[in-house]
Parts: sequence; structure tokens; C-alpha cells
Amino acid sequence: MPALALHSFSKAIDIPASLRDQPLDASHTSARLAAVLDRFGIRMLGDLHGRKVVDFAWEKNCGPKTLYELDLLARRAQSRNGKASGNGRRRGCVHASHTPSHGFIATGNERATAKMQEDAASFAIPESVCHLSFHELPITTRLANVVRAIGARSLGDLNGRSAFEMLQYKACGWSTISEIQQLIERAVSGEFDVAQIEEATAAAELLSLLERGLAKLPLRDRQFVLARIGGEIASARSWGADLLCPSYAEIGRRYGLTRARVHKVFANTLDSLRKIWGPRVPRLLEGIKWRCLSTICPLTPQLLGKWVDSRAAFSSRPKTREFLNNVRLSMEAHVRLIVALDKNIPCWPETNHEPRHIDDSVHQFDLALAFLVREKGGQITIAEAYRKLSHPAGMDSRRLTIESFLRMLRPVEYTVVDFKDPEIPIARLRPLNGGVFFDGVPSQNGKPSTARKIHSNSPAIRLFGPKAVFCERHAIARR
Repeated sequence: MPALALHSFSKAIDIPASLRDQPLDASHTSARLAAVLDRFGIRMLGDLHGRKVVDFAWEKNCGPKTLYELDLLARRAQSRNGKASGNGRRRGCVHASHTPSHGFIATGNERATAKMQEDAASFAIPESVCHLSFHELPITTRLANVVRAIGARSLGDLNGRSAFEMLQYKACGWSTISEIQQLIERAVSGEFDVAQIEEATAAAELLSLLERGLAKLPLRDRQFVLARIGGEIASARSWGADLLCPSYAEIGRRYGLTRARVHKVFANTLDSLRKIWGPRVPRLLEGIKWRCLSTICPLTPQLLGKWVDSRAAFSSRPKTREFLNNVRLSMEAHVRLIVALDKNIPCWPETNHEPRHIDDSVHQFDLALAFLVREKGGQITIAEAYRKLSHPAGMDSRRLTIESFLRMLRPVEYTVVDFKDPEIPIARLRPLNGGVFFDGVPSQNGKPSTARKIHSNSPAIRLFGPKAVFCERHAIARR
């Protein structure tokens, strides 16, 4: 039972003497409660005096809603008695001018008592957490349907609503009421407060929330996530170790499930993990994304470890500094988890990525980047390369975005990205072993790759012209 009713369910019902002769029919009780009280021979309000609400808990067809209605019936009786007493005193004051003024004070106290009794079962939402939106909070599907039915969008929309009013909606029981109360308590305690986020410790804060969130998940869901991101064996490996990441089909065979079922559970678990701390995890992920885009650098395990080490060391919050000693997952596993939570973040879990088959658009980008690296003496920072390649010569050409640039940078063949400094990666020419750009470029199986046609709208053509590109294939091959 929710805490709002426990304090009164075990107390004796006190029906004022002036209302004990009133029949229950005048109280407009529900058919279920009327049937329960009729079995006990209770037909007047006075018959409830001295009894306890909890005494009816084991009666047939007397559930939590019926018990709550009975408790509310007793509260309303006390409230009506207070109002009647106040009205009587007002009449006395009108007809007897010599009545002392402290009678008005007593009336005000009785009104306040009656108001407190009526509001005891209402939700009180502090103003500091009223702005929290339900679509960002960790709520069940049942509660989501209830708040949708009443038209509530934020936590503040529940302020002043009574639990009994909520119980009248379909599929809203005491477990839903308890969930609302727990949600309010977590919000008041600061679990969903985005103001606690410090930019200097954002990376460490994100990793800490993700690991604590994983610990709260059901066992099977947590096992699926750890298996998918390679976190099952991370505790026995170093931060730089290569992790095994089985496919959905392989995980399904391990647990006797289909690939589609594993994928569904994994997607639902990620959604729960995003909302388990309210808006904090999405805000932290957004901060990580814009930090990578502002520096034009992909998120690698080395970069994530550097951010956590450098920022947490100077943090004023002891919990952030202690996190490094209690970290369970490797940086590789965390990077995989981050990219699974937000695919818009440019993440490279492995920095030693081997070249693979690429399409023509990436091939044109590869040629332009290789030419640029050659012009700069064999190496260039990734940030400078983006600034050079992101400004097309034609006015009708679309500008290359940072996200597209980092996505196309990963599978290039003619250049390799050096992460000696994780925050300032450098592009270098890849040794081609005497091959040439087109007919002689060795593929992964050692055989020459097929010739690719250069399109007139490729970045290399727009930047340097077709003659420079075709001559450059021999120039770079001779180096």
C-alpha cells in the first residue's frame, strides 16, 4: 500500500456524534463498498465508529480501492463535522455580539484541520521538479497509459490530484500509485536533476550512471547488453584489450532464443537504460557528442579514458574520483555502449580498423584526403583536413558535415589515422607497397582491386581538378 494510506488504515475510525445517525445511502458509496458493509451489518455511519479500515482487508471483494474508499468516507465525515461546527459558531457570532473574537481563530483551525485531512491523499509536487517530462522519466507502460488518459505531460500536472481520483482510471491500481510516489521521491532526492552535471566531469559521470543503471536491470537483460558490447570478459582484461562481441544470432543460440527476440530485448533494454536516470543520461550523451564534433575527433577508448582521468582527478566531487577505482567495464565496452545508446555519436571502438570494401562516394573522399595529405608533406590533423575538404568549389554542392566526414574517414584505404594523441588525431599515408591508386591498389585478400571511375562531382575533382587527381595516383605510388 502507498504510504499516504498506511497511517490511517490501522487507526480507529472516528465518526462525529452529530453524523452517527446518518444512513450510508446518503454518502453515495460504490456498489462494491456497500455490499461489503452490508455483510457486516453496517447501515449507518455510526456503525463504523471504533472500527479500523484494515479490519475489512480480508473480506471478499474488498480490494485496495474499496479500502481506500472506506478510508476516504471516514475522512469526509470528519471534514463535514468540522464545517458544520464552523457554521454553527458563525451563527452564534452573528446573534451574540459578545462572543469573544478567539472563536474565529478556532474556526480557522478547524478549517485547516479539515483541509489537511482532505489533502492527505493528494500528490504534492515541489515546484523544483514540476518541469520533468514523463517521456524522459523511467515509467512503466501502465503508468504511461494512465498519465496519457488524464492528459498529464509533466510531473507537475499531478500536483493536487488525489490518489482516489487516479484509481478511477482503467488499469490504475495501487502499484501504479506507489510508482508515482516513488517517482516523486526520486525526483525530490535529485536523481533526475540535470543541474548536477558538471562539464568537467561529464565523461566520468556518464560512465558511472551507465554502470549503476546496468546493475538495476533484470539479470537476463543485463547479460544481453554485456554480451553485445563485449563486457562479459572485460573484468579479466586490460582497458586496451580486444573484446569479443557476439551477434544477436549467437546470443540467441546461447539462450535458446531467436535473433529477432534478442534484438527486441536489447532495444528495449537500451531504452530503459536511457531513461533510468531521467534526462541525465540523454544530456550527458548529447554533451559527449558535441564535444567530439567541436574538436572534430571520434570517440575512442583512449580518448574516453583520457577525459575520465584528466577531469576526475581535479573534480571537487569525491564520488567521481572514486569511480575510477570501481570501474567494471573496459573503455572499449563503454564506447560500444555509448554508440548503441546514441548512434549519432562518432565512436570508434577499435582504432586499428582494417580497410574494407567501400563504395564509390567513400572512394572519391579517400582520393581527396590522400591528395591533401600528400600536399601537406605526408600528414595532416583530422581537424585541418575537415576544414579543407568541407568547402566545395561549386555553389550548388552540399557542404560536408562533421558527422559525414568522420563516418567516411573510418573505412579509407589510402590513409591511416594515427591516435598517438587521442584529442588530436593525424591522417598519414598508408604504405601501398608499390601499388597505384586505381588498378594497383591491393585489397584485403591481396589481389588488386577493380578500377573505380572518378565522378566529376567528387571532392577531389571539386578541390583540385581532374588532372591533379589522375596525376597524383602515380606521384603517391612513387613515394
